[in-house]
Amino acid sequence: MRKGNIRLIIFFLLFFGLLIFLIKQKRINNPKLRNIFQNNQITNQTSLNQEEIPTAEPVAKGLILEIIEPKENVTYNNPSIKVSGKTSAYAEVYVNDIQTKADEKGYFSLNYNLDEGENLLIITANDQDGNYAEKEITVFLQTQE
Repeated sequence: MRKGNIRLIIFFLLFFGLLIFLIKQKRINNPKLRNIFQNNQITNQTSLNQEEIPTAEPVAKGLILEIIEPKENVTYNNPSIKVSGKTSAYAEVYVNDIQTKADEKGYFSLNYNLDEGENLLIITANDQDGNYAEKEITVFLQTQE
């Protein structure tokens, strides 16, 4: 490269460096140039703030879990009930300690035996990608009057 080209490159670098410095100092009153810098600064602040906010892992991360039956707070008079729902295809599903697997459309079903009185059903699903979802349902069994 010739000396003239090197000087020209250095001049442009210094000129643009000074321009950026003045915009940062807000000494330039051109609203278009100022807006370009301010929008970039807001975007950078937003992304930094989002990374700094600690968040808990969500209960459902990329996995749906819909319980079709039983419904919450229903009283049954027969100890054997059907627990069914929908989640991701082939996900493992647990109702308390009983395991089943969802079909290719995500539907699952199993029979569950209730104890007399209040029963807490903890229904969990997880897939091969490590996604997890959990729901709790309380049902009652009253076989005696």
